[in-house]
Formats: sequence, structure tokens, C-alpha cells
Amino acid sequence: MNKIELLSPAGSKEAFIAAIEAGTDAVYCGLQNFSARSKAQNFSSYDFYNYTAYAHKKNVKVYAAFNTLLQENEIHAAVKQLNFLSQSGVDALIVQDLGIANIVKKYFPNLKLHASTQLSIHNSYGVFEAQKAGFKRVVLSRELSFQEIKSIAKNTDIELEIFGHGALCFSVSGLCLMSSFIGGCSGNRGKCTQPCRRKWEISNKNGFYLSPKDFDLSGHIKELKESGITSLKIEGRMKNPQYVYNTVKAYKTLINSCDDNLCKDAKELLKQDLARTKTTFNFIRKSEDIFTPEMPKQIGLYLGKIISVNNNTITLDTDTSLNIGDELKIADALKDISYKAQILNIKNVSGKYELEINSSLVKKGMLVFKTSDIKIAKIIEYIFTKTAISKQKFTIKDKSLALPVFKSNKTLEELFLKIDDPNWLAYIKDKNIYPVFVLNKENIKNTDLFKRFNYFELPAYIEEFDLQEFQKAVDTIAMHDKNKFFINNLSHFHFFKNNKISLYAGSFIYTLNSFSVDFLFSKGIKNFTFSLEDDLKNITILAKKNLYSNSIFYISGFPVLAVSLMTPHKDLIQNKQFIINSSRDSFQVINKNGKIYITTQFPVMLFNKLNTLKKLKINKFIIDLSFIKPNKIYLDFILDAYKKQYLLQNDVEFNFERGLK
Repeated sequence: MNKIELLSPAGSKEAFIAAIEAGTDAVYCGLQNFSARSKAQNFSSYDFYNYTAYAHKKNVKVYAAFNTLLQENEIHAAVKQLNFLSQSGVDALIVQDLGIANIVKKYFPNLKLHASTQLSIHNSYGVFEAQKAGFKRVVLSRELSFQEIKSIAKNTDIELEIFGHGALCFSVSGLCLMSSFIGGCSGNRGKCTQPCRRKWEISNKNGFYLSPKDFDLSGHIKELKESGITSLKIEGRMKNPQYVYNTVKAYKTLINSCDDNLCKDAKELLKQDLARTKTTFNFIRKSEDIFTPEMPKQIGLYLGKIISVNNNTITLDTDTSLNIGDELKIADALKDISYKAQILNIKNVSGKYELEINSSLVKKGMLVFKTSDIKIAKIIEYIFTKTAISKQKFTIKDKSLALPVFKSNKTLEELFLKIDDPNWLAYIKDKNIYPVFVLNKENIKNTDLFKRFNYFELPAYIEEFDLQEFQKAVDTIAMHDKNKFFINNLSHFHFFKNNKISLYAGSFIYTLNSFSVDFLFSKGIKNFTFSLEDDLKNITILAKKNLYSNSIFYISGFPVLAVSLMTPHKDLIQNKQFIINSSRDSFQVINKNGKIYITTQFPVMLFNKLNTLKKLKINKFIIDLSFIKPNKIYLDFILDAYKKQYLLQNDVEFNFERGLK
């Protein structure tokens, strides 16, 4: 059994100190920009420098979260921050953007790279390719089982990190565009508005259908030690210092101690993390009850329902100890609203609590959650005030870099039709249209199908134990030199040993800046697809860098906004149905190949922007027919709209004109 590093979140100075005092081995935190938790307090450069020095005196490592995607006009600001980080003493950089990894490898080789979970690395092929790209550690996707992690560790020799405690995203991290689609606030850029935590309507039923329980592997420390991982990560840069202190202290005890009483105390301490109810997700076996639609999205220790209200006093029946000064969140699950409150006075009457609170908005039947414990808060306050952080001045030498230079080529207009049903072929008569067949677990064994296509696409998520089946399919297809592949994950590069195969980057390999494109070209990519969430301003900048001739634009379709490996709630088990949020935005939920896909209800359609794109010399386009039953009338209608550049009713534009935040 190997020694496991305990890695803790530090979204604020107080949480940073709390983690160290509780016994962490390392902390991860972000600066003011380019962090996937932009709403956390985060650190100024000055504070980061001094807090890193303090951590090192305590033999604690510091990892900087630089894990967002960058548009082209943000590169110079990013380089300034990278230059600071390279001289700050930071122990590693957590990165999602392959362009940033490209810059670090070329210009800041002293910075150790960790591949963020946002890179969606979920199998050994992905780990191999991350290592080739210069990463020294991979943060694996949270969807993995113990057996998958063990297999990856056995087949690779790079450092592996997994999340072991904290909040879960509905979607595989890095494969979610829901927040970006709804309001332009990209989860890939640290702006997620957490639509999965909101209330949704399904077939006239309302509930929190996409809001999973929190992850908790505290009962599986033995398996974690056997798995071959390097680091166990606690999620929570948005959480308060109390949560950090309690969880770190508990996990440190569980990892290091064999004493039953100490471990029992640690598990009791974890009950006070004041978060959601817990799940082990897929770690041992797939959780069948990961969603509780009747419970609101609020984080906190559930205490019970309000029995009665008298002025500002509520009656509550709970076994949880409460103190004057504790903070509560009181939720109306039906209306999806909540109120913050603080306990001003406590009486115990006939075994029930009568709590005087500083809110008059609550009603009988509302749900009560404890969100802060005044006793722990005072401990954290004492720890923080007694900690002396030295205030050192520092100077940073400037660093300049050369932007990639690209050569353009004259190309003809090309139209790709992405399909997941081969029956579409019966209706595609134009030889100048190129069908792209999407491979999946169901069709990869049907080798007769392969002969009917020249273009193929690999799915963004391929499980560890499915790699060999996909490898066989790729090898069979690759025997024909004319075949071409769209790839959607870093792991996909590892499938190809035949240099004659042409590779195209699909929409889930994000390309928001020229350095990410440069990385892809260095890996043999012939053409890249503009990111689905990108906007006209950034696309224009990239096109004018002579990238137009090697680019493909997603012009129409029902794009995948989220990919989930969670077991759907019973109300969501149909193959296809619609789900509606409080703003009356409607989405399709599709259960297919053991995964949940969320797509738009109405197509993204930008046929009326074709002249704008063609002026930029962009002339390769994709129409996506995935998740649509083959239909000649629909195909003719779509192709006519493409040729004549008109729109259909209810079409949407994503961020093209609105802009990407």
C-alpha cells in the first residue's frame, strides 16, 4: 500500500490556514483570474506569494489552479500570471487548456503540470497522452470505479490524483456546456451558474433531478491505498473554512491511523461537514439513488422541517446539537427559494428545539439546514488570527513569448453530416457531402458498417475496459488509408499508429486560442472544430491568424451540452424526454449507451451567418444529425436551409453573437 498525499481546497486565506492546521499535505488554490472557481475569494499575487512561502515552512505543497479555457485576447494576461507563478515557488500548476500546457512546456519548463479533471481524462490512454504532453500528474475523472483506477495505475507510471470527498457535477467535468448555453457563462472558464443544482420540471413533476449527492469515500480508505493513486483530493474551494478544517482533519486521521476509536471520531467529524447527503458514486458499484429530487439544492446539514412558527421563533425536532450563533438556511422546496438565518436564542421544550432566529420570512413546513457551527467558527478564527504570515516584497522579471505563426492554404467548401444512424445514408445523394459516422459501444462490433463510411468520430468518453474493443474497431477501419477520424478527447490520439490516417479535432477538444491549435497541429491534427461555445469576436481573431483553412464550424445541430454517467432518477429513465428549468428553457434528456446526454430542444442553427463566416474564409461546416431519426424530408429541408442561408422556427445561436463570458 502506498502513502497517499492529502490535498485540500483553499478558496480563501482562512481556508488555506485551516487546511494546514488540520494536517494537510498540500493545498490547491487560485489567483484572481483563470481559475475554475472564479466566485471563490481566491488570492492576489502578493498574498499567493507569501502564503506559499508560509506553507513551505510547514512542509505543505501548494498547487495553483490555472484550469480554465482562454480566448486569444487573454493570452498576454495569462503569460504575465504564468511568469509570476514560475517565480512564486508554487509546486505545480493545474491546467485544462492544452494551449496553456503548450506555453508552459515551451516557456516555463520549471513549472510542474497537473492535468485538471476538466481535461476529462478517464482511461489509461488519456494518461499516456497527458504524459506525452508534459503533464507530471493527472487528476482523473470522478466517474471512475476502484477497478478502473487500479487498472490505470497498473498500466501507467505517472502520478494519479482523484477526488475523494465533496460536491459532484452532474456531467463529466469538462464535458458540460449547459451554463454556457443558457446564459453564456462557461463552466470551462470558471463562470458556471450551476444549472444542475436548480429545480427542473419533467412531465408536470418538479424536482432537483440533476443535483447529485456529495461524494464521500471515507469508508474506503483501504481500497484507496490499494488503488495506486498518489493524491486524494477534497473538493471545496467554494466551501467555508469550517468545512475544510473538519474534512481535512478527518481524512488525515483515516489515512494515517489504524486506531478504531480515532477512525470512529474522524467519521463523526465528517458528519459535521455541513454539506449534502453522501454517495460513493461509481467507486465500488454504481449508485442507484444518487439523486433526491425532493431535496433542495442548498448545502447544509439537514435538521428537519419547521413544525410551527411564532413570530421569529421556529419549533424543530432534531438530534443535532445547536448553539446560539449557528447559521441556518431555511428552504421552501416547492418555490426553490431559501433564506439565511442565525440562531439568536435556544430553548429545549419537551425534547424539541424552539429557535429564535433573525428572519421573519419562514413558514411551517420549510426545510432547515445547518450551514455554520459557531464553535468551529471560533476555533478557525483563533487559528487564523494567531498565524503570522510574513509580508515579503518581490519583483518579477518580464517574460515575452512569440505567438504561433500559421500558413494558410486555399481550400474548397466542404460540408460534413454527423450521423449516429447509418440509415441516413439512404437519403444522402450528394457526393460533395461527407457523412461522419459516430462510433459507440453498440456499433463498433459491426465491421460491415465501416466499409460504408470514410469519416468516423470517437465519443468523448470511452471507459477503461472498453478501450480494447474500440482499438479493434479503429485498427479495422485504419486498414483503409482513405479513412479519417474526428477525435474528442486527449486519449484518442493513442488509438492511432497509422500515420496515413487523417485526424480532425471534434467539438470536445476545445480550441479557443492559437496555442491550443498549435498543440493539436503538432499532434498531427489536420483540421480543428471551433468550440461550440465560442463567439464571433474570438473566431474572427483566430481566422485572421490564417487558421481559417484548417478550421471547421458547427453550423447546425442538437449539440450535446452534458454527458453523465450517473444512474438517472426513475422519472428520467425514458430513452428521450424533455426537462424544463424555471426560466422555461427546455432540453432533451437522452439515455443511450449507459450514459445520459442532455441536448438542446431546438437546433443550434447559424445558416444566416454563413456569409459572415465565408468572409473570414471559413468554408468547412458540420451539420449534426445525431439523436435524430433518419428522415428524408427533414434532411432535404435542412440542406435547403443551408444552401439558401435561412433559419428555421425556434432555432438558437448559442454564444455566437451574445458573447462568451
